[in-house]
Amino acid sequence: MELELRHLRALVAVADARSLTRAARVLHVSQPALSGLLRRVERSVGGALFLRSPTGCEPTRLGTDVVTEARAVLAGVSALTDRIGEQRAPTGPLRVGGYCGFLHLAVSRWLGEQPWTRGVSVHEDPDESITLARLTAGGLDLALVYLPPLPGPVVPDGVETLVVHPREPVFVILSPDHPLAAAPAVPFAGLGEHPWADDPPGTTRWSAYLQRVCRRHGVVLDQPHRPRCLATLLDLVRAGMAVAPALATREDRPSTVAVRAIEGEPLWQELRLCYRPGTPVAAHAEEIHAAVAASYAGREGCSAAFDTWWRERGRELLRP
Repeated sequence: MELELRHLRALVAVADARSLTRAARVLHVSQPALSGLLRRVERSVGGALFLRSPTGCEPTRLGTDVVTEARAVLAGVSALTDRIGEQRAPTGPLRVGGYCGFLHLAVSRWLGEQPWTRGVSVHEDPDESITLARLTAGGLDLALVYLPPLPGPVVPDGVETLVVHPREPVFVILSPDHPLAAAPAVPFAGLGEHPWADDPPGTTRWSAYLQRVCRRHGVVLDQPHRPRCLATLLDLVRAGMAVAPALATREDRPSTVAVRAIEGEPLWQELRLCYRPGTPVAAHAEEIHAAVAASYAGREGCSAAFDTWWRERGRELLRP
């Protein structure tokens, strides 16, 4: 079998996602289809490229070599494509990915008003690794992602980033009549005394980061609820059945959902604007970044917790 670009993209997607399931989502194919393609490629190159286990996929020595070459070939093709279309305006809607609450829609509205765009297509995924893999593969044009402070590289080769905010604290949302809602900030240890709703442990970089911080502070979260739908999570919070993490920019709704800071800001993330170099988006990256920063600064007033943090520390760290 002669290897094609689609085979190379599949290998890189598996290597980046470290999971056939996540890679299949990035490539918009079924997992069985991706497994079959990978077996055919392995037969073609004469050996196993990945070691599969219940926890994910790790490249073999041969796999590392093949993926390295695949990246080089794809980078060359991407550079050639970019050179050909560098000065062209997008021919279709600008595909905006990420998962950052109000800011995702704010920047999408702004982009839709620019003369160099032809509409906007909004894509969301709470897993930043999937978003970045799609951006690398050309499935997105730009993305806004939150990156928890964990060791190891996160942003793939071929993606440029601009920092919007280097240290945005993570807040919590809870029912307005919840016992923890009586104070402007909740103690981190107190979160272990109430049901927690969040990503299933070990499924995302955020969940790995949360567990690491909890161990450091001696906090054990009781997580009976693992909703995958935001509407379900909000219903659990409104009913007083759970406390959940929230972006600092979430709007406080005193009658339904209360936003509170966590004492000492033990949890935080970095917000970045991501794009591929040599594209029409890259030519406007600084302009987009300024619009994102302006929208972020305009969020003042969304909650008392945000306003306190913004006045004391947040404003001076924003990257305009």
